[in-house]
Amino acid sequence: MSRIDTYRHTWTRFKWSVIDAIIAIKGRVPIETKGDSNRFGYVLIIPGVLVISFLAVGMALLAWYSFLTYDTVQIFTYEYTIANWERLLETSAFHRVFFRTILYSTLVTICCVALAIPYSYLVVRTNQPLFRYVLLFGLFVPFFSGVIIRAYGWLILLGRNGAFNWLLENAGFEPVNIIGTSTAVILGLVQYMLPFAVLMITPAIAGIDRNLERAAKNAGANQFQTFRHVILPLARPGITAAAIVVFTITMANYSIPDLLGGGTNDFVANFIYRTVFGTLNYPFASVLSIVLVIVASIVVLGVFRRYGTGTLGVEVSEE
Repeated sequence: MSRIDTYRHTWTRFKWSVIDAIIAIKGRVPIETKGDSNRFGYVLIIPGVLVISFLAVGMALLAWYSFLTYDTVQIFTYEYTIANWERLLETSAFHRVFFRTILYSTLVTICCVALAIPYSYLVVRTNQPLFRYVLLFGLFVPFFSGVIIRAYGWLILLGRNGAFNWLLENAGFEPVNIIGTSTAVILGLVQYMLPFAVLMITPAIAGIDRNLERAAKNAGANQFQTFRHVILPLARPGITAAAIVVFTITMANYSIPDLLGGGTNDFVANFIYRTVFGTLNYPFASVLSIVLVIVASIVVLGVFRRYGTGTLGVEVSEE
């Protein structure tokens, strides 16, 4: 037996030993059962509950910090005040930043979902294996580089002396300044978030029975009508999940608005960073962080109530 076969055999034995140990533990844990339903599965969510607990503790600390008094020497003092919240309510500049963050996040979400739906459909339905591999390659390659590297890539493409302006000049047009505009920020965010949307929508489309498409075509529907009335409604759980994921991650993005926005298209995350590391105003940064989480949560809860949880949740039916 070769060394590789030995390692493979050892790994298989170890894997099954772990599975047998889990089954043995399951049999010894005194968990109540009701009928035929075993509650042992609830034990498996304990790690997730612990992670959420840490996040809850962090949010509680932020809420506490938001009522402390900022001091230029001691950073903050333990004197409770609502001045930080009043500053947020009274300063219109922060209102514009929040509005910009929500607006850009919404536009990016719409663009990503609109582009991800046909992309995912082609990945699932194409009959050409080579074409599918090319689509998958284009989907996963961006994950091999960080968000900052991608932002610098857009700087090279869209900069004053970048490739895009070079093409314009050679075509006889005047160069344009795209870096520092909302267009650059939205382009960078769409390119960054599009793979996430595709990964959420692709399983939903893959789970649609192709016989339903054939039945629609046999009933007289063309390709567009089949896509509109069959594919989109059945893929709604994946579309909902994609919209939620893209929106929430975009809302908290920092690097792309910072590098491509030119300081004039900042998001809330950029203000939080500058507040913490520029002036060390931890109480006001806590206020901004809490409001950002609240705004994103309200939008997500609104989507949940209107369209359901999509593929992010599992609906259990009781018989």
